[in-house]
Amino acid sequence: MWIVAGTVVLLIVLAWFLWPGKRGPAPMRDRPDVDERELEEAEREVREAPDEEHIRDWGPGTGQKPLP
Repeated sequence: MWIVAGTVVLLIVLAWFLWPGKRGPAPMRDRPDVDERELEEAEREVREAPDEEHIRDWGPGTGQKPLP
């Protein structure tokens, strides 16, 4: 009897964790902490870069300094 009750409880907890929520994560473009102008400028720089060396990632956490 205890095994059946324990299994039911575990299945309920598992279903609770896996049940889809009402809202998923916000899309990147809808986040208020993202500066749209800066993002568009970075995308443009990547598209217009003359070679691969000019599009190195130099942002926070990469340990690299920006290109001059």
